[in-house]
Amino acid sequence: MKLYWAPPMASLAVLILAYETDRTLELVPMDMESRRMPNGLLLSQINPKNCMPVLERDDGSILTETAVILDWLAAQDPQLRLTAPAHSEDHMRITEWMVFFASEQHKLATLLFWDIDETAKLAVRTRVIERFEPSEKALETSHFLVGNRLTIADLYLLVMVRGSIHLFEGFDPEIEYPRLNAWMERVVARPAVQRAMRDHGLGDAVH
Repeated sequence: MKLYWAPPMASLAVLILAYETDRTLELVPMDMESRRMPNGLLLSQINPKNCMPVLERDDGSILTETAVILDWLAAQDPQLRLTAPAHSEDHMRITEWMVFFASEQHKLATLLFWDIDETAKLAVRTRVIERFEPSEKALETSHFLVGNRLTIADLYLLVMVRGSIHLFEGFDPEIEYPRLNAWMERVVARPAVQRAMRDHGLGDAVH
């Protein structure tokens, strides 16, 4: 399988999942400026939606959207280490979190790359950061979001937190969301996460 990627995008979550479940992915980097792959193909030729990440499966078919890629790839693990049986309560809760991150934070944060004024950018920052409150609340009684174990919902959340630290000057979860910050330290300490961060060009630091 091939993962088309460009740091610091959400492909980090997919790479972590692959390493956590002992899957092999061929990493195909995209040049952010030209939106081309090393073989010259444009991102839009691989994914007509023209967005990352993109997973090319062994049969040549393409999967897009972070939540969908994570859900499918996790389901390929016979032990379901980072997901739960389809239609189970835990699986529904995992999906619930990922749809929330995709719609309430991830897509909203992409507005920063549009031609919008500073007032609008401040509104985006406020909204995205405020939407970490449900995660902070959930972590009051559990070390992870679902089932008190690491799942793909946590991997998506990690991308949201790290992305927010990168995008929003002055955002410090250690101050604003202490439980979320403690959760992030636990997740980032995992060997598979450290490996994925290195391969994604992000280093080893929590922040």
